[in-house]
This record gives sequence, structure tokens and C-alpha cells, in this order.
Amino acid sequence: MFGKRGQRRISGWRLFYKMRVEVMMRSPKPIRGISRFRTTKLWVDTEAFPRIKKLIRRARHTVVIQMFIWKDDVLGREMAEVLVGVADRGVRVEISKEAVGDMFEFQQDFLGTRDGSDAVWKRFWSHPKIRIDHETRNDHAKVFIIDDRILLLTGMNIADEYHADWHDYLVELRGRRFVEHYLTDGDLPGDAGEARLVLNTGHRKEIRTVVRELLQSAKDSIVVEHCYLADPAVLELLIKRSQDGVRVVIILPAQTDFHHYANMQSISRLRTAGKRIEIFLYPRMFHGKIILVDRRRAFVGSANLMTTSLDDMGELNVLLEGRSHSAIRKLRDVLRDDILKSTPVSRTPRFVWLWRWLAWLQL
Repeated sequence: MFGKRGQRRISGWRLFYKMRVEVMMRSPKPIRGISRFRTTKLWVDTEAFPRIKKLIRRARHTVVIQMFIWKDDVLGREMAEVLVGVADRGVRVEISKEAVGDMFEFQQDFLGTRDGSDAVWKRFWSHPKIRIDHETRNDHAKVFIIDDRILLLTGMNIADEYHADWHDYLVELRGRRFVEHYLTDGDLPGDAGEARLVLNTGHRKEIRTVVRELLQSAKDSIVVEHCYLADPAVLELLIKRSQDGVRVVIILPAQTDFHHYANMQSISRLRTAGKRIEIFLYPRMFHGKIILVDRRRAFVGSANLMTTSLDDMGELNVLLEGRSHSAIRKLRDVLRDDILKSTPVSRTPRFVWLWRWLAWLQL
């Protein structure tokens, strides 16, 4: 076994594994069958923040966070504590907090923690390795970047309800090209493979175009699971595709934090003019923003199907492609379960003048 032939065999194995490591270290893309991490993973509901905290704790040199809402509640303090912990190890933490989101934080506002008595928040605001920009950029994106190699995008803000109560999604992307594409506002090219970032920034508005192209490309089916659905152009395109023979399925929350009457008005329009549109009301609040076309193309991220979100605000979505894509397979399973939990809409809502006024106000 350990004669000359065995020694040559062992030398060959060593050479093989050495070459494999060299290829893995030098290749800019993960190699299937060698890398144990997929390029893209999907996390749902209570899976999300444990994953975020785990990856942040593993950070070696940099954590970058873009956040719209950050409340002073249990989850908010836990995230601050995790960041203080990695900063104590020498990790640089860069946080961009959108000031527009403060209006949704009420008495648990993020900025109010700066002068509070809580020990964790005191260390958070005074730590030399943590830099916090609190500005009005009209940026609705929610992003975590770990060590220039992992980008996490989601619709989830840092607040208890997003973790424990509401239904939402987190997408994990591995690869420096995703990070560079986002940090340069799309100026550096993104990936044209199974996952592609789509941005709304100050000088780039891509999301409406991708939504339109995605819906127009549908041949068999469109599934839309969105918490806020009100944009007139999107509604008309969904109606047109249903008239073209495409099966359209809409999932909306039965209860929302706001936008209920605007959603009901959209239901009325879809049921009145659409041809093959099925509408379901999910039994509890969800905050997800999903479009799935022909069971093989998915659009996930922070952008709502509202005019302000599609045209004005900063947003980040990812376009996933491939029927066998593991994230899309998981997404199909989740959407199927959501439909089974939901109640089909069998009657067109009838509006009194007050409801129309509230819908006009996007309430």
C-alpha cells in the first residue's frame, strides 16, 4: 500500500488538492462542485436576522450597513451590541441611516439613542471604529455588506416586527462583483449570470424598467407578492398580460401598517378589468416584495410597486434567473404555502367617497 506505487498515488492526490486550492483562490467566481457556498441564498422570516448577526460576527475587517428604519427596541439594541462587539475586535463599521425613516420609528427613534442612558447605545455612538451617517438621501434600500465579499439585501428594517411578526425575505449574495456594483451605484458592471443587482440611485433608475420588461416577458404565469401595490402603470400592465392569456396571481396582506385602502382600490381595478387574475389576501402583515415570472425569474428586494418607490427613492433589488436555481426553488415553495394560507378574493371591493380619499393619500 505504501510502496512506490502508493507514494506516487499520494503525491498525485496532494498535487490535485493543491491545484484545486490554487484555482479556488484565483478564480473570481465560485466553481460549482468545489466551492461549498452557493452564489445566492434565500432566507425567510425568522431565518434572516440570525443569519445577518452570524455573518457580522464573522467579519474580518469591514461591515457596511444601509438602513431605512432602525428602532430602539430589542432587535435594534441586539444589532447595536453585535456591531460594538465586532468593532472591539478592530472591524471598521460604516452605517448610513436614512433620516426619512425616522418618522416611522415613533418613540423608539434611532437618533434618540445617541443621548440616552443605555450602556450599549453609548458605546455604539462613541466607538472609534463605528461611523454613523444620519442624512436625508431618500434611500429606501436595506443592505448589509461583510468584508467586501458578501452582500445581503432585504426589505427588512431593523425593528422587532420585521424579525418576529412580519413575513419578509433576505437574499445573500457572495462575490466581490456584487459589492463593487452596489458601492459604485452601478457604475462598475454587475453580473449577467444567475443573479443581477438592479438599482435606483441618484443618477440611475433601473427598477421600473426591469419590472416592465419582466412582466412583458411572461409567457405562462406571473406571481406578485407585494405589501403595497398601487402604481397605475404596473396595474395596467398586469391587466394587459392577463388579457393576453397569462395567468396572474396577486398576494396582498389582509392587514397592513398603512396603504390598506390603496391596495383595495388596486384589487377593484384588477378584478374589474383583468381576465385571468387571481387575488389572495394573506392572513397577517407581510413586508415582502416578490415578482416571480414563469417559475424561473424572480425579482426580490426593497422596492415597492408604488410610484414613489419605482421612480424616486433609492432602492436595491436582485433579479434571479433559472428554474433550478436553489433560491428560486425555495421561493416557489414559500409562495405556494402563502397561497394555501391565504383567502381568495371573490368580490370586488366597493368604495365610498372616504375610502377613495384615503386610497388617494396612499393609506
